Amino acid sequence: MVTGKLGLVSAVTPVSPVRTRERLLAAAAELTCADGWAAVTMGKLAAQVGVSRQTVYNELGSKPELAEALMLRETDLFARGVAEVLAAHPQHPVDGITAAFRHTLEAARTNPLLKTVLGAPHDDFLPLLTTQPEAVLTRAVSVVAPMLEQSYPDVGLGAGEWTVAVEALVRLLLSHLLQPTGSVEHAAGQMRWVVSRILGAR
Repeated sequence: MVTGKLGLVSAVTPVSPVRTRERLLAAAAELTCADGWAAVTMGKLAAQVGVSRQTVYNELGSKPELAEALMLRETDLFARGVAEVLAAHPQHPVDGITAAFRHTLEAARTNPLLKTVLGAPHDDFLPLLTTQPEAVLTRAVSVVAPMLEQSYPDVGLGAGEWTVAVEALVRLLLSHLLQPTGSVEHAAGQMRWVVSRILGAR
């Protein structure tokens, strides 16, 4: 509450740091898709969101850190889609995981931000998907592995085993995304075979 010059009390709603960060990331994604990553500056982000440039640095850090934050944001969005697909395939882990893989690959191939990034590879982004994918892998595994363990308890894999399996599946997904050699259906067929062998080995 804040008291004004006339003694009136007015409510001031503080801006949540989380909301500010999300607004900045959304603006960065929009600018990247519209003008390319090279055109994104902290000053443009500040102007578009209506905050100071220092706020942008405080929330996002350097431009490479912004690139990583954008990739993690997209990873979280894909994970939400995975959750929805798995929910549609209860008690059928091979079908569910294969469908989740197909859905994610299709979504990734048509994702505006990823299409922009992969269409004009940049040193800030490409390592996050190729030579230095640890951040994306860690986020994906930490979110998806518990989903699978909870969705398919009868499979009998422990938390550590699901972690290993999901990392392998995410690496396969990234390979098909970055170096596509066939259709999504072909890739999904490969995934079904791999998942069947992983789960059938139990």
